[in-house]
Amino acid sequence: MEQTLIWEPLAPGGWRLCDSQYPVGQVQRLVAYVERGERGGYEAVWIARRSAPTWHTSRADVLREAQRTAGSVPVAADAALHEAVAFTASDTSDRHRVLAA
Repeated sequence: MEQTLIWEPLAPGGWRLCDSQYPVGQVQRLVAYVERGERGGYEAVWIARRSAPTWHTSRADVLREAQRTAGSVPVAADAALHEAVAFTASDTSDRHRVLAA
């Protein structure tokens, strides 16, 4: 299954990277939060991974990383997270909410 990634702007220099295969409001839609650094580059905070944020030289590099690791998160292991956490849509005031297991 091919992942269709889109950038949803949050603020100047900040985006949500989302998988448009999932409807708005479904937690699986959110892939990462991405921010442009003050001196260039982009920091990605991955939602489904249990790892530190990663640093990239371009948004294209962020997309390549997301596509490279798309199949590496076991669905069964994250089933409880997907059931327990509601994803907040971007048109709400609670845009900075952190999803945690």
